[in-house]
Amino acid sequence: MSRAAGCGAAAALLLAACGQGAPTAPTAPTQQAPRQQPPAPSGPVNPDPVVTAYVCPGGERLTAGYPDPQTAVVEYRGHAYTLKIARSASGARYAGLGLQWWTKGFEHGRLAHLKPGEEIASDPGVACEAEPVSPPAPGARGGLPDDRTPVSEAPFTAASAQGAANVVQTYFALLEQGRAGEAAAVRSDGKVFDLKPYASYHAQVGAPGKIEGAAGSLYVTVPIVIYGRFATGKPLHQSGDAVLRRVNNVPGATAEQLRWRIERLDIK
Repeated sequence: MSRAAGCGAAAALLLAACGQGAPTAPTAPTQQAPRQQPPAPSGPVNPDPVVTAYVCPGGERLTAGYPDPQTAVVEYRGHAYTLKIARSASGARYAGLGLQWWTKGFEHGRLAHLKPGEEIASDPGVACEAEPVSPPAPGARGGLPDDRTPVSEAPFTAASAQGAANVVQTYFALLEQGRAGEAAAVRSDGKVFDLKPYASYHAQVGAPGKIEGAAGSLYVTVPIVIYGRFATGKPLHQSGDAVLRRVNNVPGATAEQLRWRIERLDIK
């Protein structure tokens, strides 16, 4: 059972949908009246099936694809099951063919058997977890630089380049815990990052570059790789740099001005 097989099942549904007879062309008018254009479709003809792979107890695997908002194609133990959306108090529940697939934010899902006459399965079923999304290896495309310089274990000061990298670590650790409001305190603009589009959000932080000065300020660039999963189930892969700034060590600078703050995030 593989992700590719799950994608194939979802793709088969899409092809079947596309095979429906096309509407007949309108008869040409006898008068030279302006021809009306058909309305533009409200969404993609073939939406992304959003196939997510899950790991179940005992190491078994399950894939679930969603070719449209009303359908889930679940592949389990070598069989693909087309299930339809059903009423639920929370999450998304799909049922059919004697099975029930209930997801909670794409990160967690439970597959259970429906007994005859049951609307909601009394069978506890199997609880499955979405396979974690891993970041690219250092040196690979989208990964951190393959820097093999030994990391110094000597104490560092908050004003150093490593101190700047520590601010980036703190920022993304707070986001990972869902504490976006606290994370905003280490940004120059105080902007609160919106975590709603994400089911999970993680980051790798690389070694900082050298401190550079310009116009009374100091800057440090820190490479970052972001990975996780969108709330739609799609994997999240991004990379770029965090640029930090603080005031130079000039007379009269306050402790607040001398602290590193994230000036901007250049994310690709």
